[in-house]
Amino acid sequence: MRSSLRAAALSCLLSLILFAAAQPAHALDAISVRSDAPAIDLTGVLEFQRSDTDRIQVSTAPGTDGIVRRIEVRAREGGQNWIVFALTNNTDDQLDRLIVVPHYRIVSSGLL
Repeated sequence: MRSSLRAAALSCLLSLILFAAAQPAHALDAISVRSDAPAIDLTGVLEFQRSDTDRIQVSTAPGTDGIVRRIEVRAREGGQNWIVFALTNNTDDQLDRLIVVPHYRIVSSGLL
């Protein structure tokens, strides 16, 4: 009886540790990309997040079907600092955009 109680307590403790260590998914508001806009300043909408691992989970903006999906992104190199943003295309046309980041503002981000 005592060993089963100890095993149950250990199981609960391990469950709490795993639950506390899990990274939550973060929902973002998507920024609409217009076809006539030559550039979009994302400075005010960037979310700075930290992760204890080389991965981060993000909830996507709802799709046309209303479903919010969850994606996990893995870093090429180990790191704890992340910058997250979401873009949406509300047209039926494909839009191609470049993401440009001044390297002196986001040191060691890997973005150029």
